[in-house]
Formats: sequence, structure tokens, C-alpha cells
Amino acid sequence: MSKNLICYDSISCIRCYACMINCAVENRARQFRDKNKRYELAVNETNESYYYLTPEIHEYGKYPKTQKITKFNHCNHCENAPCMQICPANAIEKRKNGAVVIHDEICVGCRSCMDACPFNVPKYDIKRNKTFKCIFCYDRVENGLKQACVEACPTGAMFSGTFEEVRKEVLKRIEKYESTYNEPFVAYGLEEINNYVGSLGWVTIVPKKELEAYKLPETPYKNGVALRNIAKKSAPVLIGAAIAATAGHFLYWLANRKKVVEQSSKEEE
Repeated sequence: MSKNLICYDSISCIRCYACMINCAVENRARQFRDKNKRYELAVNETNESYYYLTPEIHEYGKYPKTQKITKFNHCNHCENAPCMQICPANAIEKRKNGAVVIHDEICVGCRSCMDACPFNVPKYDIKRNKTFKCIFCYDRVENGLKQACVEACPTGAMFSGTFEEVRKEVLKRIEKYESTYNEPFVAYGLEEINNYVGSLGWVTIVPKKELEAYKLPETPYKNGVALRNIAKKSAPVLIGAAIAATAGHFLYWLANRKKVVEQSSKEEE
């Protein structure tokens, strides 16, 4: 299966939030469909861990030229997926279609993925001791369906397909927007951003001047993975040092204990 991408076009978005609603409905349906949860309980589930797509409204600029934007919190499904690299339980999988998936039944709730993600995507459910995030509707995609958010979008602001299909549509839209608004636009994540995340499975079309407002960093990075690797490389040395220190302490205690016993024997004589 070829890599699948989602694109969010911030210009075509009308902020109706149909994508968010359909995402929540689909995740509740999964509880009924895949986990044998009673239908009535599944559709009425209020746990936030079933909300994979949530909006944030931001304003930037100074009055009277203030601009309002809506940013969606979602997983970007990184090509290099630092969350997957750091997970000690191997609970995170990268599917053939590019989806980065946390397997709930394997997750141990250590939150290492939260330390590694430069976009601050994974969230922690304290009740279940699990982390969660968007799973790219990989099950739908692998059965020939569109992602729930894409299916619900009434304006085509969200669309998906193979890399070639999405790239073609993205470039066409950017050309149109740059001609209309006379300013540069970017397709964030379409090409490799850096070595830490690579390219993204979720591409965002935004005016270049609004990258920061949408919290799309030029060089996404977190030192969680680097610190883990340092600890991993240092572990044998640290363990050896700990063993040596313990052995030294034991020999010191044994020598002192011998002196105490000898002194006690002399006093008894």
C-alpha cells in the first residue's frame, strides 16, 4: 500500500468543525465495533481520549488589523516518528500507509512519546494510564474509505490520497492562492522538514507569514530521543560503576566488621 496523506487547507476551511464531530463519532463507533462495548455506552462516551481532532482559536497582529485563525491539534504522522523511536514498550507502529498508531492494549502509560513529540500531540489519560492521539483512521483507509475528518468536510478543505494525488492538488491550490492574495504560501510537511521528523503525513496549506501563528515550527525538535539515546549508551558504564561502588562499600563494611568482632573477642578474654 502506498503512503497516504491528509491535507488541511486553511484558506478553504469555514470553521464548521464537522471534521471534529465526525472524528469523535468514529472513535466512539470503534468502541462498539472493535471492542464489543455496548452501543448506547459507546456513543455516549465522554472520555476526552476519543477526541483526536480539537480546535484552538488564536489571534495575532494588533488592532485594528488583528487576524483570527483556527489551528487544529492532531497528529502529523511524521515520516521518522520520534514517538515510535522512543517508546520502550513498542506500542507505537508505523503502518504501510504512513499512519503512526499507538496500540492501546500495549501502551504502558510511561509518556515517553509525549517527551519526544515536537508538536506536543500525544495526550495522557490518567484514568486508563494510556497515551492517545489520532490514528489516521488507518482501519478505514486500509479498507478503501476516507478518514472520518476528510469524509465530513463540506468544502474540501480537508482532502486525502496518495502522495502524488495530494501533491498535485496542493501545488494547484498554492498557485491559485499566491496569484489571488499576492503573498507566498507553503505546504508544511509535504517535503522533508528536517531529519528529526522527516516529511509529514498531515500537510497544512497556510500563508507563509502565519506559520508561527499555526504553531508550525521551521525546525521541529525535542531532546527526549537524544537524552534516551545518551542514557542507553551510558547505561553499561553507569551499571558497572554502580556494581563497583556496591562491591567497594561491601568490602569496606566487611573489613570494619572484622575489626569490631576481633575487638569484641579481646574484651571478652
